[in-house]
Amino acid sequence: MRGRGVFAGFPFWGKDRSPACGVPELELRCENNDIARMNISQVAYRVLEINQDDGILRIAREDSLVGLCSPQFMNSTFNPKVFESVEGSKNLTFIYGFHGLFTCEINDQGGYIQEGDTGPGECNLSVLVPVSTTDLPPIWNFPGWEELLRKGFEVRLKVDREACWECFTSSGACGIDCATNQTTCYCPNQSSGSKTCAILPAPAAPGKKSRNSALEIGLSSAGAVGGAFVGCWIMAFIESFGI
Repeated sequence: MRGRGVFAGFPFWGKDRSPACGVPELELRCENNDIARMNISQVAYRVLEINQDDGILRIAREDSLVGLCSPQFMNSTFNPKVFESVEGSKNLTFIYGFHGLFTCEINDQGGYIQEGDTGPGECNLSVLVPVSTTDLPPIWNFPGWEELLRKGFEVRLKVDREACWECFTSSGACGIDCATNQTTCYCPNQSSGSKTCAILPAPAAPGKKSRNSALEIGLSSAGAVGGAFVGCWIMAFIESFGI
């Protein structure tokens, strides 16, 4: 999948990639091949960069892209089974309904910023947002904080990249087993649940009816798996060669 400045394969899915090709929480939407978006815990994010080698995702809240005064009023929360924080980021609480560091012209609602997850306290509302600790602006620099939010923050994906590489090098396609919700290797000649693809046996000689019948039975039972394999493998091939 491609968006402007974004190039993604497993563990993402969406558009031409089947849900079996990625982690359920990592559906990626590309609009006009230009903007990549995703929802995480009901919060909309713009995908700014994907580092597939290190499994790091840089995202920005969609509401943050228009400034501090149009929040969705939902905290940024992440499933710990899928995401983990990275060094160089921390949580900030933006508190609204109190005259403080900034004032919103839209509704004359002011607010201030506190480090950590503090909640609204005596104020009306609060929003918990991770930010990058690189080049933090002075606390009074309102435009600086808006720019910081637009630059986004990083999270690390909990994916067994080594297992996926072993799968790919055995001519398989890394995906998710929908029954177990675990990483699996889709292969054209075997059922899911494998770590790598088995080496195909040499073709049977003409007239070996019993072996052909066994092969037909095997292919029939692996039909659903084969469909998932084809969808994931074609996209993995395209992505690996930059087509």
